Amino acid sequence: MTIDWDVKDSTLEIRYGQEPIMCLALNECAHITPGPLSIKHIMAWDIVRMPFAQIHDMNSWTRSGKSTGQEIIYLYHQDTRYSMSFKLTRINPWHLELEITTSAAGFLRITWHTPSEELWQGFGEHTHSIRPPAQFDSWVEEGPVGLGWLSGWLKKAPFVPFPKGPYPSYASMPLWLSSAGYSAWFTSFERIRWNLMHTKRQATIWSTMTTLHIITGQTPKDIFSRQFSVLGPPASVPSWALAPWNDSIRGQARATRLAHFLRSHRIPSSVIWIEDWMGSNENRRRFWMRPLKHTVDTELYPHLPQLARTLHEQGFRLLGYFCPEITYGTDLYRQALNDDILVKDSKAEVMAINILGIRHGQIDVTHENAMAWTHRYLLSPALALGFDGWMVDFGEYLPLEAQLADGTSGHISHNRYPLLWQKIHRAFWEQQRPDGNFVFFVRSGWIGSHLLAPVIWGGDSDTDFSEADGLPTVIPEALSAQISGFFYWATDIGGYMTFGLTRPRSRALFLRWLEVASLLPVMRTHHGTAAPRNWHFDSDAETLAIYAQYARLHTSLYPYFYHLSKVATDQGIPLIRPMYLEFPADRICWGLDRQFMLGEGILVAPVLTRKSSHHRFYLPKGQWRCWWSGEIIEGPKWVERSVPLDRLPLFIRHPFVVPLLEGVPLTDSVPTEDTFSSPSERGSWQMEGIVDSLARITTGPGVDLHQALDYLALYVFVSKTSWQQQITLPDGGILDLQYQPLIKEARPGPHLPPPRFASHFPKHYSYAKAITVAPDMTETIQLTEGILTLHPSADSRRRQYIVRWG
Repeated sequence: MTIDWDVKDSTLEIRYGQEPIMCLALNECAHITPGPLSIKHIMAWDIVRMPFAQIHDMNSWTRSGKSTGQEIIYLYHQDTRYSMSFKLTRINPWHLELEITTSAAGFLRITWHTPSEELWQGFGEHTHSIRPPAQFDSWVEEGPVGLGWLSGWLKKAPFVPFPKGPYPSYASMPLWLSSAGYSAWFTSFERIRWNLMHTKRQATIWSTMTTLHIITGQTPKDIFSRQFSVLGPPASVPSWALAPWNDSIRGQARATRLAHFLRSHRIPSSVIWIEDWMGSNENRRRFWMRPLKHTVDTELYPHLPQLARTLHEQGFRLLGYFCPEITYGTDLYRQALNDDILVKDSKAEVMAINILGIRHGQIDVTHENAMAWTHRYLLSPALALGFDGWMVDFGEYLPLEAQLADGTSGHISHNRYPLLWQKIHRAFWEQQRPDGNFVFFVRSGWIGSHLLAPVIWGGDSDTDFSEADGLPTVIPEALSAQISGFFYWATDIGGYMTFGLTRPRSRALFLRWLEVASLLPVMRTHHGTAAPRNWHFDSDAETLAIYAQYARLHTSLYPYFYHLSKVATDQGIPLIRPMYLEFPADRICWGLDRQFMLGEGILVAPVLTRKSSHHRFYLPKGQWRCWWSGEIIEGPKWVERSVPLDRLPLFIRHPFVVPLLEGVPLTDSVPTEDTFSSPSERGSWQMEGIVDSLARITTGPGVDLHQALDYLALYVFVSKTSWQQQITLPDGGILDLQYQPLIKEARPGPHLPPPRFASHFPKHYSYAKAITVAPDMTETIQLTEGILTLHPSADSRRRQYIVRWG
């Protein structure tokens, strides 16, 4: 990066190579004296207004002498005492730090201009891609809410009017990625108010100082890697978190029946999570998990430790629920009052947090005893019950009027609260299970939450197809979240919130949501607030069959998810990838937010609308093979087609090998020859096609990851060009694959039968061979159009590879 200061034009231009990426307008930067703060509470949202009493634009400046890697620019308002300073520090050639301060109490306004063709992505997790013109805040709060069927009429409106437009977010952050070749973020916890115009961008930071970090790179992948070398890699997850999770409510007996049902129907699952372990209320229309007392409801769960032991034996992990709110009048609330651990106002009175008309106290996470108190009274008792993790809910409800134990106000620490709440849980689990055999998942966050929370989910989506907060918002949420490091992202299958004009989830909605979730790293069901009326995975036989197919698809992809998780940890590249991450030179890909890449090899283009007769998606340059039909389409091109309700548009990129789990062989008679030329061999040796759990199963039927890792299927997209690919193996080591085409096509390969349960595997891979390969050995297989060489590294294990091609 280089910096050019133009006194005549009053600009500070930051360049990457020869191209400008940011042009700071010094005469449009300002010190702001704020007026009185106005706060209006509307349901779960705070409408905050602070009129600016005086805005002092800077109108003169000087530049200090340069020191090694550092220089300072002073800005002045000549008629007053107000001034600002820009301290620029070159951390290294691709990382610039800009520290901005003002001389007096007030706010900072930074203005800059961008290249005309520049596009921005990110700003934390958002249900809508942020496109100029846009005005919004970096502020942690409840997400947007839909208006049911009225949302369709509002599609042409510039924003959804209730309650705060399209941009409120549980995890809104001042971090963005630019198509001009950089990412950037502000370090402030205070509110940042954005005004994004076409080529003019303005940020008002409600603080007297901030630091702007700028990271450059030749490609978005370079930028991601460098960004996370500074911010730190995302928290990892245990293997069992990458299999489907199933929710259970209404008591211990139902959880036991659900576990038996999943295993007896051979539906993969590694997690049962019970949100209502502390109690619930239900009628014919609604289900609510209340009260928030954070102790077990012994009527619903009379023998919770026994339930945990039973589930563990069957290859399940047990997850629960926590939040920082405690219901008035409960035993724990009285304990919190006695220990003076709850959030107070400026008069030292305990503040009431209203959730669904019920009053709660909230843990003051800045209190010096907050971590020890939460560990003692909430988390340790839950661990003793047998939980392996939990939902760490809320974090965005800190009142602005609060006066916290560390002396900060709710306004200053509001965005900081989720981090402190998540640090409490991270510290607990690292003390109890330093091997990482745990998961907790969150919905709120700030810059740095990716270091603490293994999983984030998109919050309380509406149970509909609305453009406001329904199914169409899921992929924009997932893709924007990746830029802030939330690589293990999930959604409530079918949505969660049913209220007002929103109707309970339908069969069509559940299936379309299921298809999206099956290609995310974490696949998780949820009963929703209208649980008695919602459509669920077992509501009819056809839905159950489709759910089983996509649960098997998700689980079979575990070797690929594992490979991508290692890339995420080592290189800072997400598992779910926006299209522009793989195709940065394709301008169309920068505007796509309803499809994504899973890694570099699989393109996912879900149907997100009620009607699917004219589903349109984009295939970039190259060849793409349909997962389900084997059809090969040449890109770049837009594709429009009718998509059946049970089908997820899914394509494999050429050249690419998809590693999958096919379970174990149906018989123990594994042939010694790898040609499978005789009919008897082909008939007696077939893969089962299912892995029931990624956690060890010690009792009952099913195949677990420990057994399945003795076999690894490789689905090869053959061609007439050479290629090379490396796969990080789930149990250690790396598999190196090399392919060389033949001058002429060889004889057809052997017809090893497909797996018994094969509906979820790629189609038209007609030929197959099985070959046993030891560590650090090289083996070759002759395919119909070339030679495939397999070389596992010395630190891998001996296993059988089933190579399928067509």
